[in-house]
Amino acid sequence: MTPMAQQNDKRIAHAFRTRWPGRTKFALAVVVWTLLVLASLLTQRDRIEDTARSLAKTDAVTSLDKDMAIRQWASNVNGVYIRDEFIPAFNFLEEEQRVTVQPVYGEAFQLVRVTPMHLLLAIQQTSNQKFGRRERLTSGQLRNIENEPDAWEARALEALKDGQSVVAEEVSGRGHGLMRVMLPMRMDEECLECHRDTLVPVGALRGGASIQVDLNNYRAAQEPIWRMTQYWHAGIWLLGLGGILTFQFFARRRALELIREEEARRENEAAFSPMAEGAMITNATGDILWANDAFCRISGFGREEIGQQNFRFFMNGTEGNALHRDIQRQLARNGHWRGELSSRKKTGEPLPCEMSIQALRGPDGKIRRAISVFSDISERKKIEQELRRHREHLEELVKQRTEELTVARNQAEAANRSKSTFLANMNHELRTPLNAVIGFAQLMEKDAALSAKQQYNAEIISASARHLLTLINDILELTKIESGKTPLQREDTDLTELLTQTAAMLRPRAEQVGIVLNIETVAVPRVLRLDPVILRQVLLNLMSNALKFTPGGRVDVRIEGSPETARAEGEADKARLSFSVLDTGVGIAPEHQERIFLPFEQVGSAHPEGTGLGLAISRQYVEMMGGELRVESGLGRGACFYFTITTEIGREACPLPSDAPVIGLAVEDQGRRVLVVDQQASARRLVRALLEPLGFCVDEVDSLAAAERRLLLAPPDLVLTDWTLPDGNGVDFLRRARARDNPPRLIMLTAHALEENRRLALAAGADDFLGKPFEKDDLFRMLERRLSIRFLRATPSSASPAATATVTAKTDAQFDHLAEELKCLSPHVYAALTQAALTLSPAQIDLALRNIAAENAELATRIGELCGERQYWRLWRILGISDKEQAP
Repeated sequence: MTPMAQQNDKRIAHAFRTRWPGRTKFALAVVVWTLLVLASLLTQRDRIEDTARSLAKTDAVTSLDKDMAIRQWASNVNGVYIRDEFIPAFNFLEEEQRVTVQPVYGEAFQLVRVTPMHLLLAIQQTSNQKFGRRERLTSGQLRNIENEPDAWEARALEALKDGQSVVAEEVSGRGHGLMRVMLPMRMDEECLECHRDTLVPVGALRGGASIQVDLNNYRAAQEPIWRMTQYWHAGIWLLGLGGILTFQFFARRRALELIREEEARRENEAAFSPMAEGAMITNATGDILWANDAFCRISGFGREEIGQQNFRFFMNGTEGNALHRDIQRQLARNGHWRGELSSRKKTGEPLPCEMSIQALRGPDGKIRRAISVFSDISERKKIEQELRRHREHLEELVKQRTEELTVARNQAEAANRSKSTFLANMNHELRTPLNAVIGFAQLMEKDAALSAKQQYNAEIISASARHLLTLINDILELTKIESGKTPLQREDTDLTELLTQTAAMLRPRAEQVGIVLNIETVAVPRVLRLDPVILRQVLLNLMSNALKFTPGGRVDVRIEGSPETARAEGEADKARLSFSVLDTGVGIAPEHQERIFLPFEQVGSAHPEGTGLGLAISRQYVEMMGGELRVESGLGRGACFYFTITTEIGREACPLPSDAPVIGLAVEDQGRRVLVVDQQASARRLVRALLEPLGFCVDEVDSLAAAERRLLLAPPDLVLTDWTLPDGNGVDFLRRARARDNPPRLIMLTAHALEENRRLALAAGADDFLGKPFEKDDLFRMLERRLSIRFLRATPSSASPAATATVTAKTDAQFDHLAEELKCLSPHVYAALTQAALTLSPAQIDLALRNIAAENAELATRIGELCGERQYWRLWRILGISDKEQAP
């Protein structure tokens, strides 16, 4: 430490010793605290003594109450008989009634009737001997000289005569504090027998029952409490002494701090003098006490002029007064203030400055001084003003650009709305004719009156129309995915059944090109909670691509599962599923493996058909399910598309719709009336052609007015209405029909097959929604569900293959030997099969198969496989029907 610092510390210590009166106050505080603790201790001692007296009095009264209760009981039973040898020697007891008792066994003995008073005296005698108490009876009308009252008892009897219910007093005796208590004894009816001569009336005071107990026993019981009280007071005294010492320590330190602050202020005055920034010291009201040379130079005032002013003098006008009040509040609250203010020089020139003010407080916490330091910021203000002008210019440019972007955004939104409107209109315009093409083509495929070549042509028409529908659906589906309008619909799904039906959909195509289609599952739970429609679409896209780009060989689909435990209590168990579709096709070059997932992108020219949307849609579907679709491939060595998703394990799967063909309507359900409301005659005829052969009564109308008239004249069971009609739209018709009494079932059947249209129709009152073109099986299932009817379906001759089974494509050559085996059948069996194949009647085919099984069970099984897979054109070719139809 430097000599100057040592001298400064000595000066501060001397000032402290001369000013600090803390030692006297500390001693006085200790004395006062000690006296308070002692007073509290003595008060607690008195309370403990009172508690001992109260307990002694309570025990005494309780004991006497018990004795009096026994006497009362003895009085109620008119005395007690006791054997003569157990009777104590009491006065007048020899006058009591005696009886001789002769027991059945043993010698006779005498019983003496004991009065209630004698019984009470015996109890008191026993209590005195066993517990060391002194209980006795006393009275002013003595019959027994032993009951003569002593001096205290005489005073107590007088107090009882004056109306007291109990007399208790602490007395001393034999070196111990005693508690004496007396209760009154009043004359009862039964007492007159012995005390009639006392002339005390019934109910008057006859005497008293007294008891005395040793107080020292109760004081000894309170001794632990007294010791604990002493310990507590000692602890409290020490705690208070520590608090006083702590307060004295901090008060001493605060006093030293104030002295140091005073010394620091003096040093600051000397330090601020050579500063380049302006500095001044003011008092609590803002009067300037001192200013450095820099302040005088910046403001233009002399030192003598400054000393006559208040700090508020350097603030401009009304604004300066408000700022001064704010500065005072901030200093009082926080002790400092920092900010900018507009001052003025002596010449009147504006003086913008940045000021920092620090308050110095005294020992009482009040502000004594304030040190202010300020800088001239005129140059900075000029620069800020210039920057402000540039910023305003930039804001104007940004505003202009924002307006341009807003216009561009509005134009883009308008273009997007136009695109949506165009897609919706084109969707409707394309689906309307496709509905008729696909529907009637399906009817022609099953028309036995057509030749095989004509049915084949119908199949081509149907396949082409379905291909066109697939392209339309892909484009619309991609649009919905990109706009986020395709939510996942998770439900419990039987994965095995889903895979079985997916394989059945692709089996004919695999057979046509001679490809082995194998689906294998490993450790996959049967029921999973997922979106079956989206998963089926992904698998169909991947497997269709594999079949399309595989000239020959095989396509292997493998699904492998691994369980995952629930991460939180109550969360369902999950399974991690790995899907892979591997083919032996042409493969994909590495540079094209990312392009194939882009919309409208196709690689190579071998298969130019399609839109190039299947893989793009599949990838986005997989991402929606929480996975990522990837590919591994190389030219000439096939391709493997794979992805992994995690899904919950379900409990009970909703059965997937049966794909067995409908052949009729149950007898009890036939005659149901269906009203078709559509302005397109072809659409109405298609529904009629599908439903009337099954047993429905179908009515057709082409306008809303005609439909409402039909509802009044002949209410149908179900209404199929289009969206767009000549005199309105189907949504309004749905609302009006739903508001009627006992409305029919309502289904919206329309080419406006967008999701938002579906929501609008259901909200308007539709029971269901079906888009055009529709699959007849979808219509049948909807009718089954809404009308609670039962369709009759053809029973396949063989069960559907399991999802884990290998689906092997067969060529025509593999069926050639069946023709030779069929020729070995009986003529009538062969003719019945030929007739059944021509009519395509499931019932006749089943009958023909049973007849074949009687002669050749294996041949019936193989023919049943063809019929179960609806490969009737192969059956025709085996039977030679197609050759006959094509012969000139």
